[in-house]
Amino acid sequence: MAEEKYLTLEQVAQHYQVSLSTVRSWVRMGAIPADKYIKVGKTFRFKISEVDAALRALNQAKQSKLMDIPEATPDQDM
Repeated sequence: MAEEKYLTLEQVAQHYQVSLSTVRSWVRMGAIPADKYIKVGKTFRFKISEVDAALRALNQAKQSKLMDIPEATPDQDM
């Protein structure tokens, strides 16, 4: 099996069909943790499988947090 290649910021944006600024935002916000990419100078390189895993984990965390929010109850007349 061939080793997975590292992709550029542009290739990651194209893969997810988002803008470059969205991918940069994911990196800044920590949606893609620093241990999931390589940065040399101003150049980023990503393994798409690691980006997928990071984004899926973030999505699952958000979903479980939404499930923990109690439902609003209507005011009761006293």
